[in-house]
Amino acid sequence: MQGTGDPDLHSSCVTHSKEGGQDQCTSYSISHGQSHLKTSQFSWKDITSALSLANIVLGLFSIFCSFSRKSHCASWTLLMSFLLDMVEGTITRHLNISCKAGAQLNDFAVFTTFGLASALLLGVDAPLNVFVAIVYVLTTSFRLCFYSTGVPFSYKGLPCPYASCVLASTSLLTKGNTFILCCMASLLILFMIDQSYYPRDDVLESENWKKMLYMGGVVMLFFSPFYLTAFYCLMWSLSYIFFPDTLWGRAACLRL
Repeated sequence: MQGTGDPDLHSSCVTHSKEGGQDQCTSYSISHGQSHLKTSQFSWKDITSALSLANIVLGLFSIFCSFSRKSHCASWTLLMSFLLDMVEGTITRHLNISCKAGAQLNDFAVFTTFGLASALLLGVDAPLNVFVAIVYVLTTSFRLCFYSTGVPFSYKGLPCPYASCVLASTSLLTKGNTFILCCMASLLILFMIDQSYYPRDDVLESENWKKMLYMGGVVMLFFSPFYLTAFYCLMWSLSYIFFPDTLWGRAACLRL
């Protein structure tokens, strides 16, 4: 009959029921938080992958422009890729995103844009140009495969995006002079295979003046003449190459 049970037993059942409900709520809250975190990480991985794909598209467009003999468009596209690559690197480092597929996609973007597309700025009309272009592409591949460093916050050898930025800027300033570009590419090859350490370019995660420098590059890329943008980006890249420790980081240009 209802109402004739032991009050203590009834109270105990109610208590256990309440505790069970609290445990279920706690478990749901934890699982909900974990699923939300996984969803957030997944969405940021998608964003970084999309940026890598955008870099690949820009690289392919630059290749098309080079074959169409529109060196100014090809160079301008590479400068855009240079700035976009910094955004992708900042998101990846800031959120500590690690994804094998994303890393492979980024390597392919680096090879396509900062290797192949940049080398084609040299032209394919003369044997010397073709030879230097091939060596430049092989150097880019070599860096991606073998130039990993055990020193934190640093790169071994000149990073490919900065070499590409120098070539693209030089191409705009010289109106595609292939002889000057071949000479510049030869020097950049030596910098890329060098054993010196360059600081990681945390431009968007560092001092305010570096952030302003980046924003200035974006503004000039879209709203200023080609030659001013090229000079700005060339000075930026050369300062990283020749004054890495003074301007860009602590652990630069150290020899093993």
